[in-house]
Amino acid sequence: MKDSDPEKWIYREHTRVKHEILEKYLRGWVPILGKYHKRICYFDGFAGRGEYEGGFPGSPVIAMQVGNDLREYVEEMVCFFIERDRDNFKNLEVVTEKEKKNCPHCKIHNIHAEFAAVIEGIIENVGAKLAPSFFFVDPFGFKGVPFKLIKEILSISRTEVFITFMYRDIARFLRSDNVEEIFDELFGTTIWRGILKRNLAGLEREHVLRDLYITQLREQAAVRFVFPFRVCMPEKSQTLYYLIHATNNFKGLFLMKGIMYNQGAEGTFAYLGPGDFIAKHQTILFADDTPSLKKFLVQRFKGETLSYEDIEEKTYLETRFVDKHYREALKELEKEGKLKINRISSKRSGLKGSDRITFL
Repeated sequence: MKDSDPEKWIYREHTRVKHEILEKYLRGWVPILGKYHKRICYFDGFAGRGEYEGGFPGSPVIAMQVGNDLREYVEEMVCFFIERDRDNFKNLEVVTEKEKKNCPHCKIHNIHAEFAAVIEGIIENVGAKLAPSFFFVDPFGFKGVPFKLIKEILSISRTEVFITFMYRDIARFLRSDNVEEIFDELFGTTIWRGILKRNLAGLEREHVLRDLYITQLREQAAVRFVFPFRVCMPEKSQTLYYLIHATNNFKGLFLMKGIMYNQGAEGTFAYLGPGDFIAKHQTILFADDTPSLKKFLVQRFKGETLSYEDIEEKTYLETRFVDKHYREALKELEKEGKLKINRISSKRSGLKGSDRITFL
């Protein structure tokens, strides 16, 4: 099926969820970067048609609208919309030209080419001089996203990547002929071949392959913070893809994790589909289980004194809790006499930033 096939441009529920996460993050990311930088960039590596059937906005339009709405925070938002399919690109040009009238603040570059080729050229010509940039890498399948390129992007200061890791398609073609080099390129390693020989199935295989990609980002690309969000097919609780956010800035992790927590079923960091039993009827106990977080923090930091911000930065990737849970747990520990708080950033009973916490 071609990328321009109308079937691919029906606006489905999982797409809505993905776009909501993207939009909410950009609305938080732009003001943060705008405090220090006059110019920022947004790269849409697989921009598509620009819109879906029925006039639903695609990611390029979402980015333009965000840039225009937040024009008070940054002088210029430069958007690079990259699309290889000729029919999609023609439609993209029409859509973005129309949207420019509503978003004069954004500078638009539509590029008809392969994502990898374009980004390799930009890195070669601009390199470390690249303005703070957010890369949305959202392919239909798993081709054209070499790990080597993702690593090069993230080696540049002030870059972030939001990747659609197409697990369903990967699983479907994992044992097909003539895909070895493609998967070697995708994962940036041949380790996946050994995983294949283990004959894993179901969630075990899914988690191992997902974690391999995340490990590659953390160890080979040296990214400090990588966090995934699982997206299932609406009609059944089967994984369609993972949205993986990679950043070297804790503020980015903090913002994205909070958005993902609120977007998914309670405590799951996942969209499980409207018919899923967990999403409708259950609460994942660990997510709001304050006692377990209290125990974890006391054991981790016993005898130490550090700031509230440092506590979160050191543990945010290790837990399925978000800021509100940390505040609740630490305040309860204070009442129980298990720690002392020297409030510097907050007043009275608050808790934030530079407040110093001593674990007894």
